[in-house]
Amino acid sequence: MKLLHTADWHLGDSFHGYDRDSEHRHFLNWLSEVIDTEQPDALLVAGDIYDNANPSAQAEEMLFNFMASVKSRHNNLRIILTAGNHDSGRRLQAPARLLRDVGVEVIGVVPTDAEGNQLPDKMIIPVSATDDPEDRALVLAVPYLRISDYDSKSGSATEGVRQFFSMLVKRARKSYGKDIPIVIMAHLYAVGSEIAALEHSERLVVGGEDCIDITGLDNDVAYVALGHIHKPQQVGGNDRMMFYAGSPLPMSFSEKGYPRGINKITLGAGGVVVDRIDYSPLREIKSLPSSGAASLTDIMQQINALPKASREDADRWPYLEVRLKESEPSPTAPTEILSALQEKAVRLCRLVRVIPEDSTPTKQRKMKSLEQLRNISPLDIAHDAYLQATGQEMSDELAARFKQAADKAATINDENL
Repeated sequence: MKLLHTADWHLGDSFHGYDRDSEHRHFLNWLSEVIDTEQPDALLVAGDIYDNANPSAQAEEMLFNFMASVKSRHNNLRIILTAGNHDSGRRLQAPARLLRDVGVEVIGVVPTDAEGNQLPDKMIIPVSATDDPEDRALVLAVPYLRISDYDSKSGSATEGVRQFFSMLVKRARKSYGKDIPIVIMAHLYAVGSEIAALEHSERLVVGGEDCIDITGLDNDVAYVALGHIHKPQQVGGNDRMMFYAGSPLPMSFSEKGYPRGINKITLGAGGVVVDRIDYSPLREIKSLPSSGAASLTDIMQQINALPKASREDADRWPYLEVRLKESEPSPTAPTEILSALQEKAVRLCRLVRVIPEDSTPTKQRKMKSLEQLRNISPLDIAHDAYLQATGQEMSDELAARFKQAADKAATINDENL
């Protein structure tokens, strides 16, 4: 049996104000071609189908057109979608009864009856091989779990989530036997997973309270298909069958260099084989310079080396950030940079001005900080301030601690409004 694992599509997302519909269509067209080539028995999409809880009509149309096109050519393909924390689970699940009739399963929220009692069996989905109905597996399709979905009396989110999955596996084994392969779909932040230290867009909870230790979650199951973290990776070591497929598109400049693609899982008598199918997004993200900041002279030289704009390939122009290092504020530098970029094949997203703290009067430094507050995140400001003060990049640990403190402050402020 062959399964494809993907996640974190974020349909409807915009990047620094730029519409990304063409990028998402490019990915879905590529995925459609992969399905034609690989002939999988199921496609698993582990959460964050949309970028927000109120997706646009265009984003919804894109999803339904993709599924209709694929199903018209592969009638026996099972498509299983689960909600992520960006999705509105109930909205995603609204057409579930209609979609089920054509082989598409949508689990947006933990199913319950009229009295509110959970119906875990509805998250246990049998999947048969298209060429052999006797070759079966079980997919435990679990949406993003909130504290009301599991027993929190233990006082630990990890324990509550682990008990939830343990209960589900036991029910599956009781109903279908001990020999059938089980695949778990989950959307969560796993202990040990790698995330971007700056600008990560996974919406992690303040203090890491949503960071779940899933060590051993793959015990008695064949594979754990994870969503939520945008960097594709294997969690828990090379002997664990727990994988993030990663997001098909970069969601921030901190995700430069992340490989893109999906996972192919083959379940057979010899065990589980996981292969990576690589994808090249329609647009890249670039930084000038590639790391740190550079003087105006160096920036202009790098801009001059960029390819000239051509409307024929405008859909492929990369997103660009420029990080300008100035000994003192220059009123003409932004204009020079913008003018030089007018004829270049890039989409400018932001210009970050880095001013060494010891090179300007205190008053000017304060005014610059206020200007930055209006345009960049508190973590970006802290990162730049640390670089200016020490000449070194802020460590991942220090950045993570600052992010937790900033998120906590923002939460308290929102609660008091």
